[in-house]
Amino acid sequence: MKKIIVIGLGNFGFNLAKKLKENGCEVLGIDISRDLVENIKDFISQPVIADATNKELLASLMLRDFDAAVISIGQNIASSTLIALHLQEIGVKNIIVRAISVDHGKILNKLGVSEVIFPETEIAHRLANRLSLKNALDFIPLTEEHSIIEIIPPSSFIGKSLKELAISATFQCQVVALKEVDDKAIKIPPSANDIINEKTIMVIIGKTSNIEKIQMLK
Repeated sequence: MKKIIVIGLGNFGFNLAKKLKENGCEVLGIDISRDLVENIKDFISQPVIADATNKELLASLMLRDFDAAVISIGQNIASSTLIALHLQEIGVKNIIVRAISVDHGKILNKLGVSEVIFPETEIAHRLANRLSLKNALDFIPLTEEHSIIEIIPPSSFIGKSLKELAISATFQCQVVALKEVDDKAIKIPPSANDIINEKTIMVIIGKTSNIEKIQMLK
């Protein structure tokens, strides 16, 4: 069982901590707000009301034994950065911090944290790409050029097998999964003989520009 610390139990921290516990993790949640800790106490393993900028207090919690720490402090850049520093000095190896701004992210990277995240920006970009790309149901960016996209296959694909379509050779993309509309079943990986039908959803990985070529087909 993985042990995760979540510091800052606002909306993002609350949902993250709750989901981690649902996924089988042991979760220690810390916030200075009694109300926020009360809200989550029934959903996590160990709720703690505390000021996480207090290094002595953090050290007393034996946090170095945890697999990761996520810092999700509201709009307080100084507190977030100070907590990251304290966790490093205590010996926590995997520190993930929610950045409030680009400059905050730069500071955290200079500090050497494991990962800096911008949840609002990432969700906004993902939604914008999904809405703007033709026939895209979901969009997961991997790099600036590559992504995983769920698409509705063009009508010219219907009734053909993946072998016949030769997507890898023709478009330099790879079909990694096939799903059915309104069906939780998913086939990973699909076989060359699988037939695309009107209810098929294709999950494709590759250069975004190449996947877009498939989406533009009729």
